[in-house]
Order: sequence, then C-alpha cells, then structure tokens
Amino acid sequence: MTTLPTETIVTTPITRAYLDRDPAITDRFQRLSVDAEFCLQRSKHGASRSRLVDLATASMRGLELSSEQRSALDVLRNPTSVVVTTGQQIGLYGGPMYTLYKIRTAVEEARRLTASTAVPAATVFWLEDNDHDAAEAASTHLLAADGGVTDLNIWDGSDERRSVSARVITGQMADMVEAGAATFTGHFADVTRQRMLDAYAVGRSWSDAFLAVLQPYLAPWGVIVVRGSDVIASGLHLPILMRETEAPGSLSAATTAGTQVLLEGGFTAQATTGSMLFFGSDSNGRQRCSIEGDTVTMGAEKFTTLAFAKLVQEHPERFTPNVLARPVVQDAVLPTVISVLGSAEIAYQAQLRELYELCGVPMPYLVLRNGATLLDARTERLLAKDGHPLSWFMRSSEDVERATADLLTSDVLPNTEERNATLETLLAPYLTAAQSIDQTLIATVRAQGAGITATLEALEGKLRAAAKRAGAQTMDRIKAIHSIVMPRGTLQERNFPLGFWESRFGTAELRIIAEAIASQPIGTHVVMGHSDLSTREPA
Repeated sequence: MTTLPTETIVTTPITRAYLDRDPAITDRFQRLSVDAEFCLQRSKHGASRSRLVDLATASMRGLELSSEQRSALDVLRNPTSVVVTTGQQIGLYGGPMYTLYKIRTAVEEARRLTASTAVPAATVFWLEDNDHDAAEAASTHLLAADGGVTDLNIWDGSDERRSVSARVITGQMADMVEAGAATFTGHFADVTRQRMLDAYAVGRSWSDAFLAVLQPYLAPWGVIVVRGSDVIASGLHLPILMRETEAPGSLSAATTAGTQVLLEGGFTAQATTGSMLFFGSDSNGRQRCSIEGDTVTMGAEKFTTLAFAKLVQEHPERFTPNVLARPVVQDAVLPTVISVLGSAEIAYQAQLRELYELCGVPMPYLVLRNGATLLDARTERLLAKDGHPLSWFMRSSEDVERATADLLTSDVLPNTEERNATLETLLAPYLTAAQSIDQTLIATVRAQGAGITATLEALEGKLRAAAKRAGAQTMDRIKAIHSIVMPRGTLQERNFPLGFWESRFGTAELRIIAEAIASQPIGTHVVMGHSDLSTREPA
C-alpha cells in the first residue's frame, strides 16, 4: 500500500487552502478542531433524542439492523452523545466508490473522537434523497467488453422535477440494471450481480435500493442512516425554513455575504446563490423559489410574502433545502461535531459561515474524506509488466496516448528541438540572401519554413500512428491500465460504482480495504492492490 501526494489529488483551491490552514480561508470556518467542550455544547442541540432515534429507525426501514447499528441507536439516544456525519445522494450500484470511503472515514473519525474526549459518538449517513437530479442518481460508468469505459443510465427522462425519493424501480429499469451488472467481472461477479438484482427489485424505491446495496457495509460498522426526505416529512427542518419566511431573502443574503468574502479573497465560489435557498413542490415536482419585492415565485405560482409564509407553516413538507441550505438543516437537526466531506463539499461550506451564524447553528469541524485508487490482481500484473509507476497513468487519455506514441518512437524519430535546429540551420542562408536582395522576401522564407515544419509534423504523426499499430500489445496494456486507474482522465473513485469493485474483491475484502484507507491521516489518497490484502484483517 502506498499513498499519492495530496496536492496532486486535491486541486480545488478552497479545499487546498483549508488543508494547508491558509488564514485566507480558515476564517471562513468556525472550527479547526474538536474538543470535549464543543461536544458538550453540541450534545444539547438538535432535535430531541427520542425524535432522532425515531427518525433514524424510520429511515432504516426495510433493512435488517445489525447489533452494531442497534448499539449506535442506543448511543444516539444518550443525551450526552454527539454525531459524526457524512452523506451522499443516491447512486446506481451503490454510487461512486468514494461513497464507501466517506462512510468509513466518518466511522474512523467517530472512533478517534471518542478515544480522545471520552464522548460517545454515533456515525450518521445522511441520504440526500430530496434532490430531483434523476439523471445523476440513475447513472454510472462501467467497463465494456473491449475494455473501454461506457455509460449506463436507467432513467427514461420522465418527470424530471420529481424528487428521487418518490421514484421506484420499473421493469425497464430492472432490466437495465441486470444488463449493466452482466458486465461485472471478477471472482465475486455472480454473487454481486444477484445482490444488485435483489436490491433493484421492481416496485422498490430508489432510496431503498441504494441503502440495500450499502447495508453490508453500514451494518458491521454500526452506521445509522437518516434520509433527507424523512427529515422533510417530519417537519424537523421547519425552524430553518421559517427564517426564510420571517425575513424573506435573509438566508440568501447571508450566503451572498459569505460568497462575497470568498471572491474578495481571490477564490471562486463553488455554488451560485439564488434569492431563496429552498425549493417548493407542486403537482409537477420540485420547483425553484425566488423573491422579488413582496412577491414569491414558486414554479408557475406566485404568492405574496404573507401567503407564502402561511403555505410554509401549513405544509412544510412541500419545501426542501438547496445545496447551500442542506448542511445547515442537517446540523440544526443533528448534534453534529464533525462532518466528513469531499473536496467540492468543503468548498461549498466556505460560503456558509454567515448562514450558520444567522440560523444560530454552530458549524461542525470539517474533515476531508480519504480516497483511494484500487488495483485488482490483473491490473497489478499489467503494471508490473509495463514498468511505469502508477503516477505515469494519472493523466488524461490523450496525454497517455501521446506519451505512449512518443515512447514507441523515441529511438526512431528526431526530437522536436533537433528538428527545429536543423531547419533553422537550413533556412539561415536563405534568410541572409533575402536580407541582402529583397527584405520583403524574409516573410516568404519564414512562411516556407513554417510550411516545412507543418509537413514534418504531419509526417511524424503518420509515423507515430504506424508505431502505435506496430506496438499494439504495448498500447493495449497501457489502455487497460489507464481505463482502471484513471478512467476518462478522472480519478477512479469518482467513476466506477461500488458494485463494480465488489464483483472483483467481494464485500469482506472491500470492508478491509475501506478500513485500511480510513486509518490513514486525514485527506490521504491510498493506492491499494489485491496483493496488499494478504496481511490485513477486518478492524
């Protein structure tokens, strides 16, 4: 097991500055650590413990709870306990692999917190299923038979404003899930395919299917689930929502103020602030809300601010937070002391200090999740045969192809500097002649030189293409490695879903992998191969 430098993985400027503890960005967060005093303060916040336990129990409906999860509910019931949270939107086959890394990082942070402060801590996975981005929730990337990365989207495009929590698996979707799972390969492919088919049974909600895929990992780790849709149905978000009606536009104004501070500091805001931070729902689904003067617009409907406030009070279940308000709702409901996030999510939070303060909700300490690049047995063998370090593959497909072509022709074609120097020597007497005979011909000589350069570059391109054909075996090996390590030029953990890797490693080994990854220092990106598993046991 090795690690990659964090600076090569985390490139979001705000998150990079946060990790480096740059004062230009750390002032955007209320806390840079957690102690027992903060835990005591936060244990007194949030919804009542009985309501939280009921909320979590309802959110885990359909799951067979493990003894570890039941113990975690007992911890949550304890009025002196606190919460470490992470979360994710619904994703096909368990979502991108980083979902598992987030969950296990949160478990590890809860353990560390209890060990250092003696404060009991429960790990909560917040399933954000209020969103209406069905395309994202129903899509993923897989490997085709030819080794190329392919896309799968099981959503038919209907009812695009409907919340994903209200969607169920249709027969057509189940067939597409089965077809996608048929591409799974590895020692555990058959059992993984069956597990996916069971999870995505016709008539099951998308939320239930997603949690069914995650449960073999949530259960032994004692992770509690809270569904965002259940929070809305219970009305626990109402105190934050009411601030939107008591002073219309005030939540947006607070976020705009925070965003402006970022911009003045030379950073780019991660999210755009609208005039209101909640969506409203009508018969057509989830609609943006906006305010201008005394008029609130929700989709095609318009309300006076008084009428809108009455609607909110009577039907809070019709209103859901946007990406900027969601963390505040979460931390108003839960006694959160640590929130485990991805790089982009930390950047969002940098806009929110003023919003948290306006709502009277303390910001939790933010921890960047750990990440990983996994190497199955075949990829490890290919890497050993190829000879390049893993870092050589951590770039775009175009760059890898170009570098490979250069590699195959490095002893045949002259390098660019030699070619240009030779051409310059060739043209020098012609330039001298033009200067003495007719200086207007200097441009003509240079144009001829440019034409020769273009001709030579085209010739080199043809020679490289021929070399690629001659080195097809090398090219195929490099493409196979790159498709696994850096599919489409982006990190592996953001592309392939949990189910893809489960078919290659199995649930038991994936748990071991995630535990090893999360045990590393905060924000570490681990490279872990099949050969690393022989000496490891579950935590």
